[in-house]
Amino acid sequence: MDSLTVLISPLSWGFGHAGRMIPLAMELQKRGAKIIFAADAPLLEMAGREIPGITAVEIAGLRMRYSRLLPQYICIFLQLPHIIASAVRDHRTLRCLVSEYKPSVIISDNRFGFYNRSIFSVYVTHQLRIPFPRLLRFMEPLAMWMHRIIINRFDLCLVPDFPGSVNLSGRLSHGVRLTRNTIFCGPLSRFEIPGGTEPAIPDQGYPVCLLLSGPEPQSTLLLERIADTLSGFSMVILSATPLPLFMKETPPGIRVITTPDNPTMRKMLISSSLVIARSGYSSVMELVSLGKGAVIIPTPGQPEQEYLGRHLNGRFGFITMSQDNLEKLHEIAEERTPDHFPRRSGVNDALFAGKHDSTGTAKTIENLPAAAPLLEKTIDYLLEHKEK
Repeated sequence: MDSLTVLISPLSWGFGHAGRMIPLAMELQKRGAKIIFAADAPLLEMAGREIPGITAVEIAGLRMRYSRLLPQYICIFLQLPHIIASAVRDHRTLRCLVSEYKPSVIISDNRFGFYNRSIFSVYVTHQLRIPFPRLLRFMEPLAMWMHRIIINRFDLCLVPDFPGSVNLSGRLSHGVRLTRNTIFCGPLSRFEIPGGTEPAIPDQGYPVCLLLSGPEPQSTLLLERIADTLSGFSMVILSATPLPLFMKETPPGIRVITTPDNPTMRKMLISSSLVIARSGYSSVMELVSLGKGAVIIPTPGQPEQEYLGRHLNGRFGFITMSQDNLEKLHEIAEERTPDHFPRRSGVNDALFAGKHDSTGTAKTIENLPAAAPLLEKTIDYLLEHKEK
């Protein structure tokens, strides 16, 4: 194929958006593409570690502030002017990047302003429908209409999910009228485990693995509650950022790994008897790709995660709990960690094995289609239509 330069820029809203760009970038590299990765410094460090041979370009990211008292959706609403200003800044920044690197394709993961009318521009999102809390759900049609305007500024919209009735995102991306340029490209996971296979479990591992992610202060609040609820359990904490001060002196039996690389993260997730994580969509895709069930805990006040928690509860090996009500977590940890307590059979074993949903209907991870062929077909389509 002719020399192809692809400029990729994920939203700097945690590490999830950057993580799901890794399989996309690596598949493009297999086709001979040169990858330019534009993001803020922490995301560039992650991308440079996982994607060999990329050109890293540091640009400003979106910085959001959250509250211990206000729900996250209110904090986001109050910062809408900041979000709009960030999109305008992205659009201006992109002009400079286009002039310098002359990309053939631009891929934006939820960066609204990262498109160019003269270059084939791709938008990645798993939220064709932006969810609102129950009392504000009347605003969803307006939000969808506004999002469609943004999507239509791009040449192609990729939804990282399966297109059929068996899917991960539920009403976030299904049951909506699709724009003409929308394609379901399959879940994007940096672990690259083919659908329908379950990796071998190492003999040794920490009984409990906490995948700590998401914005402050809720990340610290979750860590405090988990540490209190599972006091005495051996645990590994995989954290995207340095831990708060109260955890600087790690208690016995707890190991903390900050910004783990993919092989380390994969090994710890697979080898743990119990995984605890936020219900962020990128985390869900990664766990499913590993055939790994988990207790998922939505970030309070974040409608997307709260919906995913309800949608996935009892399906594909997931059990959902509220951050404010973790009473059953200790019991589940006892059942899932035979090194600490005698193993007891029960519904939780079936759920974590991905054997049944909450109604007893077969909903195994193996029921999901393979993601790799969808991604390959998507890249084929992109390369065929990249000329404007």
